[in-house]
Amino acid sequence: MAVRSDVVESARSHFFDTSSWGEFCDVTLTLKQAWQPDLSGWVKIDDYQCRQAFRHFMNLLNRAVYGAAFRRYGKRLRVLPVLEKGEVRASALHSWERSRSGRWHVHCAIELAAHLDAIALETLIRNCWAKVELGYGRTLVRDGANAGWIGYMLKNRQKSAFDGLLDCIIIESLYNPIVDA
Repeated sequence: MAVRSDVVESARSHFFDTSSWGEFCDVTLTLKQAWQPDLSGWVKIDDYQCRQAFRHFMNLLNRAVYGAAFRRYGKRLRVLPVLEKGEVRASALHSWERSRSGRWHVHCAIELAAHLDAIALETLIRNCWAKVELGYGRTLVRDGANAGWIGYMLKNRQKSAFDGLLDCIIIESLYNPIVDA
């Protein structure tokens, strides 16, 4: 078990290192619980669809922030995303049902681009999230985030839908150039 915790701590310290970042915002994006692919009925969403929705959101946001430089030169915002499923703490639910209830949401840290202020970034985030089909209307964007937000994102609570902490990290959308170097 000690080896596993060392791996998790190593991943935390490398992937979620914001010491070289400038100012960043803490963002919480909420997803719909189900979608209707055709006229037959509603389908509950799963973690794969949540990850795809966030990836689409980041593509829209990067395009809105950097324009053609996103596509041509790969210019992107630094982002650290974590997927969670909120647990309903209703006494009527059995303990094994609680992790399956609630709403999927993404906590992330997004660094401010040099040419934007926090209000402009918040507007872009809200506009881009509204274009995502599985995006739910509840979004929270706050500027002036710090390492405390990173600690909150990596909390164990509300991650019972995953086998381990590393499973909740949206690796395909994570972008922290320090790690890539």
